[in-house]
Amino acid sequence: MTAPERGKSGMETYFASKKSPLAKSRIYIWAGLAMGMVPVTYMQLSRDGNMHFPVFSLVFLVGLGLLMEWLFRKQIRPGRPLVTLTDESIEAPNLTGNMKRILWADIEKISLDAIQGARMLSFHLKASTGVLNKRSFLSGANPGKPTLALSPFSVEDQERLLDAVNLRHAKASGHVPEGQSAISNELKEEREFQEKLKALQPHALVTYAIIVINVLIWLVTLTQGASIFNTPADKLFVWGGNAASEVQKGEWWRMLSATFLHSGFLHVAMNMLGLYTAGVIVERIYGPRLFLIIYFGSGLLGSALSLNFSAQQAVSVGASGAVFGVTGALLMAVFQHRDKLPKVFSKQTLSGIGFFVLYSLMQGLGKNGIDNAAHIGGLVGGCLAAFILPERFDMTYFQRSFAKRTVAALVILSAATLSLAAMAPRAAIDQARVFASNEILAQAFKRFDQGVIALQQEQADIKAGKISEREADERSRAVHAQVFLDVANELSRVVLLPSDPREPLLRDIQRMSELLYESLAMESVFNEQSKKFEPANPERAAKIDAEFGKISERAMKFANTAKKK
Repeated sequence: MTAPERGKSGMETYFASKKSPLAKSRIYIWAGLAMGMVPVTYMQLSRDGNMHFPVFSLVFLVGLGLLMEWLFRKQIRPGRPLVTLTDESIEAPNLTGNMKRILWADIEKISLDAIQGARMLSFHLKASTGVLNKRSFLSGANPGKPTLALSPFSVEDQERLLDAVNLRHAKASGHVPEGQSAISNELKEEREFQEKLKALQPHALVTYAIIVINVLIWLVTLTQGASIFNTPADKLFVWGGNAASEVQKGEWWRMLSATFLHSGFLHVAMNMLGLYTAGVIVERIYGPRLFLIIYFGSGLLGSALSLNFSAQQAVSVGASGAVFGVTGALLMAVFQHRDKLPKVFSKQTLSGIGFFVLYSLMQGLGKNGIDNAAHIGGLVGGCLAAFILPERFDMTYFQRSFAKRTVAALVILSAATLSLAAMAPRAAIDQARVFASNEILAQAFKRFDQGVIALQQEQADIKAGKISEREADERSRAVHAQVFLDVANELSRVVLLPSDPREPLLRDIQRMSELLYESLAMESVFNEQSKKFEPANPERAAKIDAEFGKISERAMKFANTAKKK
């Protein structure tokens, strides 16, 4: 049903709309749950190559969907009016608190608020009602200020509802306003403002282009060995990830290329969703050319600050610094002109985007693997750019100041980026050496295993009479000892991250190689009684065997534990 409907007695009823923001959210939720099955199925397939129907995951996702559907239907109440207006009162089952019917005479004023980006109609009750005007610590609700969410109604219905609510309240108070009410004007002004911005630029082509480029680059990396969910750091490094050690070697381009790389599906999806949400309106406010300055200036400043923190010890990638810059520019633009902009737009932007930024930064502080320095740097860069650059709220001023302010922004952002990058301390870890060490380590471990197998085979050949004791003794110094010396030397060049779990195994294999080399290279004497060659220094040989046995046992336990994991 559509809203509103007017009865014979002047009663008006308003129903939920299929064109409402809440209805759109319902579609997004189900689409998101459907997409959630993709990674679940993929992980199940990649486990052993066979398809196993993920029953538990399916039940969870369907259960979550049904819960959201129940909450949604509770909000829209199909077939039942969400708001009923009479000359005496407003009645709404979705009003917060216990009061579902409020007399106009009990209302001091009506305000339009934006709570986490959602439009809410707030009814401030008079003190004479005796209702406690204090927010509850647990629920967050204020009995003295019941609120009604406008999200179940379409934009047109919201305007009509606010107009009707304000008019009836004014009549009950004995103050009938001339023309439209102040509250409904706020909504109409906001809609007209949005339409004006859209008229300046119907399609945010630069924002769309950046999103497409980021997604395409991620898809290309998938063809080059990237993982759908968590691409290894060594691959991201090769493709241009930001690392202080390499930037300080002269590879400054990494600060830019890193902003187009992403570690997995969720990483690129969340960044592009954030860019779309804020980018469209920022591009309309500043125009495509200035938007590019904001985006890339923020991304580079975020990368520069990361060189002082996260990129010191890790490979940093992602467009999140640039996205934070775009959201920061939006916040700055609205904050600077909040007195001139429609109140609804200002409140909704500052509360919604502000909450997103704060929540994201707090989440970054509590989780490993999130480059909060890039986020903060990008946010500062976006705010700084927006503070300098002209907005298109006043086109005359925009055109007059465009060139001067654009040059100023470019100079300041460039100077800040270069300064932060130059101030970064020497990299704590040489990422190129670390990743090169992975190949060295793999080859050295392989040669160690091959050397041990060769020794075991030679012992079997001695027992089989294929080679003599003298030949084996000569080969130990001429052939086998050199193999383990080479392995020990190669392992000494390996550099691992401090947190790398292979560090103990590396040192054990290196020490075992050194012991094997010393043992195999040791001079020997022929024992006439046993008819075998024995170490010339039996005491040292015994110590080598004892130490080798302890290390070998420890390395075996480590390998078995790693296999179980």
